[in-house]
Amino acid sequence: MDKIKILFVCSRNKWRSPTAEKICEKVRGYSVRSAGTEKGARIRVTEGLIGWADLIFVMEKKHAARLGSKFPASLTGKKVICLQIPDNYRYMEPELVEILQTKLSPHLEMSENQTNFMQRVLEPEVMDTWEEAVEYDSMDFSEVNAAFAKSAIALGPMSGKILDAGTGTARIPIAIAQMRPTWELTCIDLSANMLKQAAENVSRAKVEKQIKLESIDAKAMPYPESSFDMVISNSIIHHLPDPLPFLQEVKRVLKPNGAIFLRDLLRPEKPEMRDNLVEMYAGDGNLHQKQLFSDSLQAAFTLAEVEMMVETAGLLGLRIYESSDRHWTAERAWM
Repeated sequence: MDKIKILFVCSRNKWRSPTAEKICEKVRGYSVRSAGTEKGARIRVTEGLIGWADLIFVMEKKHAARLGSKFPASLTGKKVICLQIPDNYRYMEPELVEILQTKLSPHLEMSENQTNFMQRVLEPEVMDTWEEAVEYDSMDFSEVNAAFAKSAIALGPMSGKILDAGTGTARIPIAIAQMRPTWELTCIDLSANMLKQAAENVSRAKVEKQIKLESIDAKAMPYPESSFDMVISNSIIHHLPDPLPFLQEVKRVLKPNGAIFLRDLLRPEKPEMRDNLVEMYAGDGNLHQKQLFSDSLQAAFTLAEVEMMVETAGLLGLRIYESSDRHWTAERAWM
């Protein structure tokens, strides 16, 4: 039996229609796409998309009116349903997901276990007790950190000023400094105790001349525009309630030809997937370390959410991809 083809339409194809597409993409019996009516839409509605669709859902009456005025012939015989959902929500926001599921259920056969994705649950933005800093520093990320350092070096310039946002205990910049002595690394974090542990690690590694540690909020940096040749960050995004101000700051402080290397955790679709990852990668840790990893996975973003945020921030030319079963990466080489 052929799948029913469904098109979701909003204004800019950034929040509402992509969320509807996401929650319906794995529902059996449907093939789903999304688009926007405005010129600046991420994917703009075309006559081809209208012709492809068997059923069209619009978020507001104005979207139906725009389709009717622009594609009257292609809409002949098509069923257009207005969901009456205002532009008040971000991509995959829990309230938006709930509203869409409620409003779509009279029209589509949607099994609850096919549409209930694990929602984001925030963890503290700053890990700021000495015990947490020591616990985090004791966890064995050496393999992941070494891979991060090598990838960052491959993307960056031979020499230059590098910003590491959310440096934690500075394990990654230390690895980089040892491999690339021509880099000057400014490493920022909001946690006083993380920076205290970082200072001990930097001193022990004898790379104080290359690494400067500063207590700075990555969402509101004091540096002038175009200050850095490269910005790197490992696992800061999932700590932020709203990462957009940070990404906008990255664009501001980075030189136009600057390199970018961002990596963080991916939020699994289901709790059981999260639990499997915890056992796979933190199974040898203590209960607190397992809980830290579980909380971080649940606080993380999906690849589609990251793509939306990067685009909204105006960061251009980034390659964004799933780099492991638990990580996403956004990168741009120095030019």
